[in-house]
Amino acid sequence: MRHAFIALLLLMVCGLAYAAGPEVGQPAPAALGKARDGTPVSLEQFRGRIVVVTFWASWCTYCLKELPVLDSLQRHAEDLLQVVAVNVKDTPEDYRVMMRQMKGYRLLQARDSDGRIADRYAVTGYPSLWIIDREGRIAANHRGYGEDSLDEIIAEINALLRSNGTIAVNPG
Repeated sequence: MRHAFIALLLLMVCGLAYAAGPEVGQPAPAALGKARDGTPVSLEQFRGRIVVVTFWASWCTYCLKELPVLDSLQRHAEDLLQVVAVNVKDTPEDYRVMMRQMKGYRLLQARDSDGRIADRYAVTGYPSLWIIDREGRIAANHRGYGEDSLDEIIAEINALLRSNGTIAVNPG
């Protein structure tokens, strides 16, 4: 009986650690879903660049405000970073409608149709944004934030860019 209790306790602790997602300084989960053309998207593709991963859904009002700002950030820093917008929780039809609306975006659009990738990042609310350094480690994360946080997020990205002697970007 005692062994069963200890095993249950260990499972609960491991479950809590998993639910928290990766922490700052830890390696980020590599898989980021599938691109619009169906090819897998992985952090390995962007090694050496800062990666901004945002998990979003079409019904998230702030997500829809954030995506154009992140696209502008992508346009200003093409060679320095990669923004990956991972759609979660949308029906295939809603996703197709959003992709038509985002046709001119330069950020990479990916889809996590079954939610497994969002689970690895412990996404529980939207938007959920992760900043990943050049070596693939978590540098920062923001969950369930609003417009007042965007300046802070851009400052964090600029600090990472400056840390390697590259110029800062201002998407606004």
